[in-house]
Amino acid sequence: MNDTLAPARSLDSGRLLPASTVDGAHLTLADRFELRVGLWLLLRSARRQGSARDHHDHARRLVNGLSHVDRNHAALRAHALNSVRT
Repeated sequence: MNDTLAPARSLDSGRLLPASTVDGAHLTLADRFELRVGLWLLLRSARRQGSARDHHDHARRLVNGLSHVDRNHAALRAHALNSVRT
């Protein structure tokens, strides 16, 4: 599909930014506090999810490692028992 002739919006299309950003209005102290608390909560929940995932991965790896050790021990024991019987 040829998109070179697609309608494009010019930079001076008359769409204005909201007055608060144009006038340089500042956020109130309460707004800044709410934004910081919100950001802190988002970052905290992201860290908590990551640490929970890490915990589950660690537990899975630990169980896999222990079962691997058990399998090796059982194989060595079976080999030792077979070599004694013959």
